[in-house]
Amino acid sequence: LVTAKVSDYLIFKQCLEIINNGEHLTEKGLLKIISLKSSLNWGLSLKLIKTFPNVIPVKRLEYNFNLIPDPFWLAGFTSGDGSFHLNIKKSDSNKNNRVSIRFSINLHIREAEVLKGLVIYLNTLNKPSHPLGKTKEGRTEVKAMLNLKNKYVYNTNKTVSLTITKISEIIEVIIPFFDKYPVQGLKSLDFVDFKKVAMMIVAKEHLTIEGLNRILEIKLNMNQHRKW
Repeated sequence: LVTAKVSDYLIFKQCLEIINNGEHLTEKGLLKIISLKSSLNWGLSLKLIKTFPNVIPVKRLEYNFNLIPDPFWLAGFTSGDGSFHLNIKKSDSNKNNRVSIRFSINLHIREAEVLKGLVIYLNTLNKPSHPLGKTKEGRTEVKAMLNLKNKYVYNTNKTVSLTITKISEIIEVIIPFFDKYPVQGLKSLDFVDFKKVAMMIVAKEHLTIEGLNRILEIKLNMNQHRKW
C-alpha cells in the first residue's frame, strides 16, 4: 500500500489477530477492538460513541509517503479513484459553447503528498535522466518538491484534488500514459471517450455544430450516465 491507507491496514490487522485469538469474546478484547476501530478509516459511528463513551482511540502509526512505485500502480490507482470528465459550458456571447476536458483525482486531505507525488511522477516520465527515486539525491530532491505549492493540487478542509485541464498536457502526458498503462473496468471506456474528445478539440472540431453535437452525445453516455 502506498497511501495513508497502510495505517488503516495495520490497525485492521491488529483487529484480525484479536478475533483470531478469540479475545473479541471477552469484554477486554471487545473494548480493545473498539479502541482500534476509533482510529480506523472514519472512526466510530455516533451509535458506537454513545455506547462506548469512555473508549480511548489508539494512536495511528505515522505514515510517510514513499513516492509512486511504478506506472502500473498509478494505472490501478486511477482505475479506482481517477476521473475522465467532459464539460460543456455555454459562452456569454451565445455564439459558441466552450468545451473542456479534465483529468482529476479526489481524495481525503491526508493524501495531499500522494497527489503532489503523482504530479511530480507524471512530470518526469519523459525525462529518463531525471533521478526520481533512483538515487538518494533524487529522492531527497523529490521530498523537497512535495513541500512546495503545486498548481495542480487543491485543498479544502477535508479533501484534496488533483486537476489537469490544459489540453497540451492532456495530449502530451495523460493520454500517452494511459495508452501505455491502461485503466481497468468501465473507466477504460470513459478514457476512450475522453481521448476521442481531446483529439476533436485539437482538430477544432468542437467549434462546428456537428462536432459539438457529437461531443454532447459522447458526454451523455460517459461516467455515471453510461449504461452497463
